[in-house]
Amino acid sequence: MSLADLDNLAGRAGRLDCVCPAGAGEGVAARDNLIRLSAGFGLAILAQTLVLSALPLASQTLAPQPWLAGLPYALTLLGAAVATAPASLLLDSFGRRAAFALGASLGVAGGALAAIGAVRGMFAALCIGSLWLGFSNGFALFYRHAAAAGAAGPRGGALVFAAGALAALLAPLLMQAATSFGGPFVDGYALAMAGLADLLGLLVAIMLPHALAPAQQESKAPGASGLAFVTAAGAAAWFVMTWVMARAAPSLVACGVATAAASGIVAWHLIAMYAPAAIARILSAPFQGAAGLTGAALLATGAAVFGFGANASWISAGMLAAGAGWSLVNAWGLQRLYRDGRPGRGQLALHDFALLSAALCAALVAPLV
Repeated sequence: MSLADLDNLAGRAGRLDCVCPAGAGEGVAARDNLIRLSAGFGLAILAQTLVLSALPLASQTLAPQPWLAGLPYALTLLGAAVATAPASLLLDSFGRRAAFALGASLGVAGGALAAIGAVRGMFAALCIGSLWLGFSNGFALFYRHAAAAGAAGPRGGALVFAAGALAALLAPLLMQAATSFGGPFVDGYALAMAGLADLLGLLVAIMLPHALAPAQQESKAPGASGLAFVTAAGAAAWFVMTWVMARAAPSLVACGVATAAASGIVAWHLIAMYAPAAIARILSAPFQGAAGLTGAALLATGAAVFGFGANASWISAGMLAAGAGWSLVNAWGLQRLYRDGRPGRGQLALHDFALLSAALCAALVAPLV
């Protein structure tokens, strides 16, 4: 038995515990760890759903100039892109507990500050809070990598995506509560609830094991050409999806849909973004390729329907189709990313940075198109 076989948490200085081989109780520990990862990702998606429902409308109300209305949402994407490198570094160097707890704590602070800005009419506070919420989202994206790199493999990724879809179901209920109790401050209440969801995510994160990502069998990392192809396809999907999401809530409200109903449609859109991926992640490689092509076609069709939709029904149908397409493309991309081995720290950071940079470009372009 070598030092590599010892559990990092049990062997930590100052901990009174026996140092046992890593295989002891490995099945139960892996299952519990996967449940915590899924819960953390689900709470992050819940917070994201609430932010997407409330932030565009709050921005339109508070922006001192119409062209600044898209700034808070763009800042969430900028924050997420900037956070990818630190998140990847912390996960490898300090472990999951430290990385995901830091990300969730930024979400708590961001949700609180954005809520204060929305309630008190402070656009600058709304922007700063949005940036911090973006930092949190950047860390939360690595939940899917942690699950995919674990012993559960595709099953772990499927459970994490399923948790995201399940969490999105709660958003309409919370938005209805915010509408009932918040009155004219419904956006502020929704952003505060997003911060509360991140607070619960923080509690989940501190229960994660201190140990770094589970060791895998020796395998080569994905090649540069394969990584570039997957990253380019994913970036295109994120660009199209973000363009849809940036215009979703304002377009629905402009069609006469109430705020709470619009948030419900956005929530179903988020469910469509994660439920198909939960199924696609357990498919074999040939079916994964077909799922990716199907997803690309659905995404393009959904974006076209959304863009040319003349009423709320067509806009909603386009959102659902685009969400399902994005989901399948991302499930295919995750499978390809881990097919030949576990990507390195720099590769993961570069991959997610490219995806989020494409999303940021779409958010900046959306108000102009």
